[in-house]
Amino acid sequence: NQKQGWLTGESECYWFGIDGNARGCGDDGVGGCIARGDFVGDYDKICRLDMGRLNNLYGNLPSELGSLTEMRYFEIQDDYILGTLPQSLGNWKQLHTFLIGGNYISGGFPSTFEGNEMLGTIFIDRNRFNSTFPNVFSTLKNLEWLDAEQNGFKGSLPASITRLKRLRILNLNNNSLTGYLPDKWDENNLIEDFEVANNDLTGPLPPTLANAKFLKDVRLSRNQLTGDLPTSYYNFENLEELYLDENMLTGEFPQTPEPFYDGLQELSIHSNDFEGPFPFENFENTLRVKVLELQRNNLEGVVPKDICDRKDPSRAYTRLVSLAVDCDEGKIDCDCCTCYLNGTRANRRRLRGRGEDITN
Repeated sequence: NQKQGWLTGESECYWFGIDGNARGCGDDGVGGCIARGDFVGDYDKICRLDMGRLNNLYGNLPSELGSLTEMRYFEIQDDYILGTLPQSLGNWKQLHTFLIGGNYISGGFPSTFEGNEMLGTIFIDRNRFNSTFPNVFSTLKNLEWLDAEQNGFKGSLPASITRLKRLRILNLNNNSLTGYLPDKWDENNLIEDFEVANNDLTGPLPPTLANAKFLKDVRLSRNQLTGDLPTSYYNFENLEELYLDENMLTGEFPQTPEPFYDGLQELSIHSNDFEGPFPFENFENTLRVKVLELQRNNLEGVVPKDICDRKDPSRAYTRLVSLAVDCDEGKIDCDCCTCYLNGTRANRRRLRGRGEDITN
């Protein structure tokens, strides 16, 4: 466990994870160390506290940490930090990276961070935060990565989150968020990864999400979303992964070739109410798709042989890893799929011309 030097007679220069400079911090946030004695009055020049992960640290974060006003990088992950975050941490006006994932911190995120212009990366995942979703996040104009997965945040995701034009990764999976998804995205949003799965969100899919032209990964599974797939989504050009499973979505998929189909690698829409013929032919000539999970819907169609051939393990990077459909009579005919009969997985293969079923 990385505790070398801490709370010993050694100079803080040799305490694990401490970087700083009695005269301030360089652009890289590293340089020298504040020694005991002559520089004791300059402790506020510590600019990096990096305890890494899994050090068996426990207890509350002291409010005195807020006195380290030059702090730029703070990391204590996968330990046993308890209690709430001190409001005094908002004094860290130079902070650009804040990593405290995998602890036992509760309450909310300090409102004193409001308007921080440096903060770009926040990992508070796998804690016990249980407040309404903090509006303070929407005021961090240079925020690029927010990971708040696996907490207990409540309330709605504010529309103001779409004002964060630099935001690239937003992971809010496994919380208790409610209400509608924000629908004010535009072409200036740099969002690439939008994940809000396993919450209690309702309402339609936001049509303006398709305006975010860099979006690659959308995960909205296990909510209570309703309505059709917006037609604007058919114009997605860079989308690679779309997970909409276990909602209450309806409607049909367009049969004509669309940009939406060209780049998809993973499509999971199982356990909804989609209906009509599924356009397998739009995936027949692409070598990118690896996951098609379509079961527990009301879809129809025939899976072409060319798609089934892609399940061959020898195909390596172009292999179709998962292909799951409903094989009930009048639904999807497939020789190679993982089949669901009456909504139950049967691992059933239909052998055409022989009328034989195989159940694993």
